[in-house]
Amino acid sequence: MFRPDKLGLIGCVVIFVLSFIFQGQNNGTDAYREDNVSKRRPSPPALTQERRRPDLRRPKPILPPISQKDPTIKLAPSQKGNSTGTAFSIGQGVWMTARHVVEGCKKFGIVVGPKRVEEGYNRNLNSYHDLAVFETKGTAPVFGFEKEPLKIGQNAFHFGYPQGKPASIHSILLGRVKINPGRRTRHTEPVIAWAESRRVPNFSGSLGGMSGGPVLDEEGDIIGVSVVESRRRGRIFTSAPKGIQDMLNRSDNLKYKKSNKTLKLDIDTERFPAVGRGLRQSLSVSKVLCWVN
Repeated sequence: MFRPDKLGLIGCVVIFVLSFIFQGQNNGTDAYREDNVSKRRPSPPALTQERRRPDLRRPKPILPPISQKDPTIKLAPSQKGNSTGTAFSIGQGVWMTARHVVEGCKKFGIVVGPKRVEEGYNRNLNSYHDLAVFETKGTAPVFGFEKEPLKIGQNAFHFGYPQGKPASIHSILLGRVKINPGRRTRHTEPVIAWAESRRVPNFSGSLGGMSGGPVLDEEGDIIGVSVVESRRRGRIFTSAPKGIQDMLNRSDNLKYKKSNKTLKLDIDTERFPAVGRGLRQSLSVSKVLCWVN
């Protein structure tokens, strides 16, 4: 028989030994869990706005041809009133703009100076595309037209008079869209969708007044005409190359002398505001005024 004092001593020793055993088991379990955590596949990084942007270093794919599967955007018809727009020089005294800029105008013209408007005439409206050509007596340096296919992700530079004020916009090509003007007398029109990247000067609100303005590539050639915007999505829609060529074909009956010399420009995402100022000063890009009564 053990005496009580010896039993107490033995009990303390047993408890002390067991505490080391259980501590070692717990340490082993914790180490296992850490190993498991370290070996698990790491969580994917959160997508940021920079990561979602297309990699502009990769070769840009050519814009696919017009398809019946292209998404359609229906426009709400609006009543025509006195308004402003933009036009650009394509020949000696010949200008291109959006059809809705000069359609329904009792009188229209381009602004050539303070309180000076040169009246437009020989208006030629395209029934299938939101484009028009007209003439004036005055001339300005002429743009050329790009013949190479557009590419997804390429840069574009829009110039004109949104809200009646001079501005320049940089955008990136997204793809094709069709617009339905919402009128029975109008056809669904193929257009090109661009994502707005930068406005100079920086302003908010509508791009109304930019309609009819030229859309240029980095060499300064015409690749589109601004026709409509989606303000909520930050999108600009421009006439498709097919529409521009159709407008030029329909304008052959205009009696004007086409210029063999066209503007040669070098545009990038830093210099485009200065290029825009020069184009407006030379009147190659001009403000259009329309009076309906």
